[in-house]
Amino acid sequence: MSAPLRQRLVRWSSVAAVLGAWWCLVNPLARGAEIDFYRDVYPVLKSNCIACHNKTTTKAALNMETPEAMRKGGDSGEGLVPGNGAESLIFQAAAHIGDVEMPPKGNKSGALSLTASELALLKAWIDQGAKSSVQQARQVVWQPLPPGVHPIYSVALTRDGRLAACGRANEVFVYDLATRQLVTRLADESLSKPGSPGTAHRAIVQSVAFSPDGMRLASGSFREVKIWRRENVPVTTRKGDPALGAVVSELAADGKRLVCADKQGALQVIDAGDGKVLKTIATAIQGSITLLSLSPDATQAAVYGTDGSLSLWSLADGQRSARKEGLAGVRTLAWTRDGKAVATGGDDKVVRIWPVPTGEKAEVAAPKELKSATGAIMALETGADLLIAASADGKVRLWNVAEAKLVRELAVAGAVALGLSGDGKQLAAGRADGVVQVWDGAAGKPIIELSGDAETNAHLAALEWTVAAEGLEMAFQKQEAARIEAQNKGLEELLKKTNDTIATVKKDVGEKQNALKQATHAKDAAQKAVAAVADQVAKAPGGKPDAALEKQQKDAQDKLTAAALAETAALAALKAREIHLKDAEVEAQNYAAAQSRNTSAVAAANAAAAKAKAAQDKGVADAAATRQAAAGRKLQPLAVRFSADGQTVAAAFGDGSLRVWAVAAGLPIQHLPGSGATTAASLVGSADRVFAAATADGSTARVSTASRWGLERTLGGDTAASPFVDRVNALRFSPDGKTLAAGGGEPTRSGDLSLWEVASGKLIHEWKERHADAVLSLDFSPDGKRLASGGADKVARVTDVASGKVINVFEGHTHHVLGVSFRADGRVLATAGADSTVVIWDMISGERTKKIEGWTKEVTSLQFIGATNQILTSAGDNLVRIVDDHGGQVRAMAKLPDFMQSAASAATAGVIVGGGEDSVLRIWNGATGQELAAFGAGSNTTTP
Repeated sequence: MSAPLRQRLVRWSSVAAVLGAWWCLVNPLARGAEIDFYRDVYPVLKSNCIACHNKTTTKAALNMETPEAMRKGGDSGEGLVPGNGAESLIFQAAAHIGDVEMPPKGNKSGALSLTASELALLKAWIDQGAKSSVQQARQVVWQPLPPGVHPIYSVALTRDGRLAACGRANEVFVYDLATRQLVTRLADESLSKPGSPGTAHRAIVQSVAFSPDGMRLASGSFREVKIWRRENVPVTTRKGDPALGAVVSELAADGKRLVCADKQGALQVIDAGDGKVLKTIATAIQGSITLLSLSPDATQAAVYGTDGSLSLWSLADGQRSARKEGLAGVRTLAWTRDGKAVATGGDDKVVRIWPVPTGEKAEVAAPKELKSATGAIMALETGADLLIAASADGKVRLWNVAEAKLVRELAVAGAVALGLSGDGKQLAAGRADGVVQVWDGAAGKPIIELSGDAETNAHLAALEWTVAAEGLEMAFQKQEAARIEAQNKGLEELLKKTNDTIATVKKDVGEKQNALKQATHAKDAAQKAVAAVADQVAKAPGGKPDAALEKQQKDAQDKLTAAALAETAALAALKAREIHLKDAEVEAQNYAAAQSRNTSAVAAANAAAAKAKAAQDKGVADAAATRQAAAGRKLQPLAVRFSADGQTVAAAFGDGSLRVWAVAAGLPIQHLPGSGATTAASLVGSADRVFAAATADGSTARVSTASRWGLERTLGGDTAASPFVDRVNALRFSPDGKTLAAGGGEPTRSGDLSLWEVASGKLIHEWKERHADAVLSLDFSPDGKRLASGGADKVARVTDVASGKVINVFEGHTHHVLGVSFRADGRVLATAGADSTVVIWDMISGERTKKIEGWTKEVTSLQFIGATNQILTSAGDNLVRIVDDHGGQVRAMAKLPDFMQSAASAATAGVIVGGGEDSVLRIWNGATGQELAAFGAGSNTTTP
């Protein structure tokens, strides 16, 4: 034997010895220990038997989840003979002894035949008495998710369409759809690691849901639910001190200091936060200061007064560094970005750029003049190498400062305030009509117009909801009136037939009465004849009638009998017709009463329809009035400013109000109402998404478009005490936001529902095994009194929240029910199935009204859009589709690259979102189907 071969044999001998020792430790047969069912036997059965033999899927009526169930057996008899494994049917089937072989070849569960060691273990357990044991709580051993696993299984959208959320792998992402930016990745600090902020969950996120007010977000994963809370940065305001007499104010670039000028020409340097005066500078200007601008580093102030002088003042020592007199009609001034010059413009239509003198007694050099305007200069803004001037001739001109060269001319009528983005690529022009227009400076093209405020938009959205909801109500009531009127027509036909029957029967009754009279008369005559013959018989000699008399007596008696029978028959016939008549009259009364009730019901339905129409008309009129009032508020912007990231624009107006818009979507996102009219305003934007504003009297305000999300509480967890036995597949907040419903359960075994108090995290109700398989979808009725659930058991159920009773069971799908959604009026429920259909259910009758087809794969989610009959769906055939509840297709977002798992809509179809296996969250305009943005797992946004 060669040395290498001998070495390999030695190594293999060592390995075999180690494996043998390990086998003796883990195998109870090898070490002669008593076999524990849940520790030793159950894992074998679970891998190969229980998928088809459990309490939900009990093939051959055999449940193999417990020793007791196996002893009970199924269709073939008892499954176990304790103490005798060889004679136990379950062992024989597993060992392929006899006619039954389990698991069968080619089974759909992928179960494999038991190995020799597994069979020996099963037989030994039965031989030991097939004893049960105590099931030990299973400790979850978490493993890292495989790299690249980022599917989106659930998406959510706030009612106003502002925020969207999705789960990717074990993370939850929140996006601002107004700015088209990632807001945050939610992180549980307890899951953080060195160098990593942490994730939302350990396992894949199965479900997400926003509260109705958008201030909370719930996320569901394996055996836990986390509730995250949003904290908005509060608005701060400070009223200017009237004692200062400020007539114009300017904020430093960092928003921390404020410089105010009074009517006497004095400058006050103030702490913008608390209003404390830090320095007073007496300028000795003859008259009032009308214009004030701070250098970029906030060390100097440029001041223009009614005396026509322009002067520069050091804010550090309060000394004047330069002065230029004789400048009449100046309307606006601004420092260049490098702080080396001050630009002025005014009635003479010329922009002058004054170099800032250097040295103690430097003279003010001649300015550089920019001439091309044919109207007064109304506003100035400067960039790194640009100067922008708005003039009364309806033009905004962009100048290269160094070359004094006109770069571009934009047609912006009525521009009175200007702002430039930090990168100098976009220009915001505030117009006299209150609109702020954003331009692409390089291309010279308008991008978007910004107007309105968040409150007005919210009010209009509420009115739009009202109009749609009243439209639903009106349509339903009209449909009810038509249905009842059709029913009344049927009743009218029935009543006519019944009245015809009454007339016929009444005629029959008269005839039967006459027939009875005749029969009675005939009977009476026959009775008399019998009596007369009886008298003759009595008078016969010896009381014995002769044969002729006897025959006469018999004939008379026979005639009487026949007459009596005829009378009885006539009476019965009469009674039968009288009963028929009475029944017909009662029937006619019932039909008439039903007609009367229906007539009242039709009147009520028509009245309800008219009421809904009036409410709808009022909603339409109120919306029109709101829009007209908004259009009529021609507030003039006094200052316009971009945020540091260029995603938002703020404007301060003459009524002291401040408004902020998102540039990407053109939506107003912040509104601070004004406290009074002002003649001037100052605005600065910071990197932390804060705008600071100041009005002429020194009043200040700070508003932020940022928000902070934090973990509020965790429900359940990976401990044995968790109320969730497996994945939490569905979450839904109640309409009032006070209750959170969670749905899950153990696949193939149970479908569980639970209700939680959001504020405290207290478990309110728990309905175990409400479904026979895992719950996959949830929705509250609009009044919050009912909870619809869809499960893997192919059934949708509706639970009364107060009593916990199941009030509806809808069986119409042939596969998992993946989505449930109530219509806004609560009268209709839609369900989505893995059988590629959507089914519409009438909640009043409990009947199916429509089965909608047209998908080729699973319909993975659905939601009624706002207060309409339109339903948003996502599906595995790469399709996000809108249909109505009659089955008509409204719109489809087709040719998506991958399986779509979930979609959601705002209260209107203005914004819809969808996500799936490719990990991209897509945003569409639901009214047009246009894709607005797409957020990938590794990037903030991609906008088409």
